[in-house]
Amino acid sequence: MNNPILLVGGFIEIIELCEESNITIVGIIDNCKNSEYKSIPFIGSEENIVDWANKFRQFEVVITPDSPGLRKKLATFYKDYGFNFSKIISSQARISKSVSVSEGSVIQSGVNISSEAEIGAFVKINTNANIMHNVSIGDFSTIAPNAVLLGHVKIGQSCYIGANATILPNVSICENVTIGAGAVVTKNIDTPFGIFVGVPAKLIKF
Repeated sequence: MNNPILLVGGFIEIIELCEESNITIVGIIDNCKNSEYKSIPFIGSEENIVDWANKFRQFEVVITPDSPGLRKKLATFYKDYGFNFSKIISSQARISKSVSVSEGSVIQSGVNISSEAEIGAFVKINTNANIMHNVSIGDFSTIAPNAVLLGHVKIGQSCYIGANATILPNVSICENVTIGAGAVVTKNIDTPFGIFVGVPAKLIKF
């Protein structure tokens, strides 16, 4: 039986993932002025957390915005208020039994994760991404839909790998790197905060 959760961000996409995974959403944390969304109540926001934290601290939090930096900021915020974190793994994802997935991570439908891959904390892997054997993904990184990370790729913390991007085997990418949609990364990247696009991927901004 999956534990009930509090949801930060994501809305319909993540709500449907929770439904598929038989996870009950106790409430949504957001500054929306509506009382509920899809029959799920809004319980408050970060701004008024002192008003509701004690009542809901028994429930684990799932943080789902795509932005690595925002997820890191929110994870630190909720840890400081004593919350624990849940991970969500779609029943429609194909994940090897030798894969490790750390706290707070979200793995969506159609994802393939092959043998001995290591998924860090608060990682978000979007639909139909393909993570091959012995890949390592650092904390807070986002893998966008249909991205392909081939064998022994290493992704640092707080990276964003764009939709349909391909990272070739044995390539290492340092922390805080953005790879553009459709890019092909053929060699190691050691430029933090760099943005890389194209085939082969080249630095356009840092």
